[in-house]
Amino acid sequence: MRALAFHVPWILLIACTSSGSNDTVTGGSGAGGAIIDAGGGASGNGGSGGVGPDGSSAGSSGRGGVGPGGSGGVGGSSGTGGGSGGAGAGGSAGVGGSSAGSSGSGGGNAGSSGAADAATPDGSRDARSADVADGSLPIPISTGYPKDNGIGGDPRVLFYSNFENELTGFTRYTQDSSHIAVLTDAVIANGGEKYLRAQVTRTQLAANPYISANAQYDFARRIPQVYWRFYARFVGATAVPHHWVRVGAGDPMFQSDGLANTVPAGDRGFWFDLDARRDQFFNFYVYWYQMRSGRCNDGTTVPGCAGDQGTTYFYGNNFTSAGQSAFPRDAWFCLEVMAKANAVGQKDGELALWKDDALVGEYRTGTPRGRWLRDNFYSWGQYFQDVQAFEGFDFRSSSDVLLKRITLDAYYEKGSLDDLAMTTPVPEAQIILYDDVVVATERIGCKVP
Repeated sequence: MRALAFHVPWILLIACTSSGSNDTVTGGSGAGGAIIDAGGGASGNGGSGGVGPDGSSAGSSGRGGVGPGGSGGVGGSSGTGGGSGGAGAGGSAGVGGSSAGSSGSGGGNAGSSGAADAATPDGSRDARSADVADGSLPIPISTGYPKDNGIGGDPRVLFYSNFENELTGFTRYTQDSSHIAVLTDAVIANGGEKYLRAQVTRTQLAANPYISANAQYDFARRIPQVYWRFYARFVGATAVPHHWVRVGAGDPMFQSDGLANTVPAGDRGFWFDLDARRDQFFNFYVYWYQMRSGRCNDGTTVPGCAGDQGTTYFYGNNFTSAGQSAFPRDAWFCLEVMAKANAVGQKDGELALWKDDALVGEYRTGTPRGRWLRDNFYSWGQYFQDVQAFEGFDFRSSSDVLLKRITLDAYYEKGSLDDLAMTTPVPEAQIILYDDVVVATERIGCKVP
C-alpha cells in the first residue's frame, strides 16, 4: 500500500520531477536477490517513498521492511578494513606558460574500521563551466589513455572496470544473475567484449514488488572530492528506474546512505542519487544534514507555515539542471559525476554532471540562479523564479565525513511501473547496460580513440 493522502498537495506543486533516491533501511538480505558482500555485513532492503503521478517521491518508509506507500532499496553494509593512505595526485602543467602545479600531499592515516583517507587533490581541481572557457581546467585523465588502455594504473584512479574480468573489484553486488550479469557480445559492448546488464521484469515485480539490481564499490580510501564516469545504455522502451545510481559519503563506520525520510547527522554522512527522469533528463536527489523538508513552502517544519502539509517529512532534495537534452535509447552515452565535500563551516560543497563530456549542470556557491520551493531548487520550469543564486552545499559538519562508495543500480517498484503503464507502454523487461566505469580524484573524461 502507498499512503499518498497527505502528500497529494506536495505532488501538485512539483512539475516534472523524477522519482526519488534509493531510499533504504538496513535489514536482512532483501528483494532483488541476496547480496555478495566482500566487506562483511549483510545488505538489505527497507522502505522508501512511493511515486506520485508525475514521478516525484511520496509516502513514508518503515524500518527493515516496506513503509506505507514505500519501496525497498539497497541497505548498507560494513566497510572494508583499514589500510594506509596513498599519495595525493601530482600537479598538472600550468596553462599559458605557467609553472607546473605543486605535488599533492600524502594520504591520511587509516580510519577506524575503515580505509585510509586521501588528502585533497592538488590545487582546486573542481570543475566549473567558467574554467572551461578560460582554459584553466586540467586535462582529463582519459586523454592520456586511448581506449582507456592502462587507465586503471593511473595514481589518480581509485577504481576501473570494463567488465572484461566480470565483476572483479566490486565490493558487493546482487547475486541473482537474472538481475545482475556480465554478458559477452562485442557488438553491443562499449569496446571490448563484455558489459554489465541490470534487468528487472514485470513478472518478477508481480511476485516481489521492490527489486534492486545493483553493484557497489567501496573506495579503498575515503576522499573529499570524487569523479565517477560510466557508460549507460537504456534498451528499447525500458522505463527509467524508480531510483538510479548513488554516491555515498560518511565517517569510517557510516553505512546508511540511502536511508529513507531521515536527515543524516552532519558528522556521520551524506549521499545523493543521480536519477533518470521520465522526460529522459537527469536530476540530483540529495540527503544531507542541512536538507529541507517538503512540509512548508520555505522548507521548514513549523506548524501553520505557508503551504503546511500537516506532516513533517524529509525526502531527498531535488536539483534538475536547466537546458538539458534527452538521453538516447539503444545507444551508449557517457556520464560523469563530480561531488566535492565542503570545508567544515562553509557552504562550498559542489555537485556537477557531464554527459558525453558536455556540462549538463553544476551546483555550487553562486550558481545556478533560481528559488527554493519546499524541497526543490528550481532553476527552470513552471515554478522557476529568479530569486537567488544557489548558496552551495554544507554537506558535513565534520572533516571525517568523506566520499566512500558508488552504486550502479536499477531499482524498480511495481507501483510506479503500474502507474506509468496507465499512460505509456511499459515492456516486460526493464534493461539497463553499463560499461567502462572509472572512479578518480580528478576529472576523467569520456573514452578517447
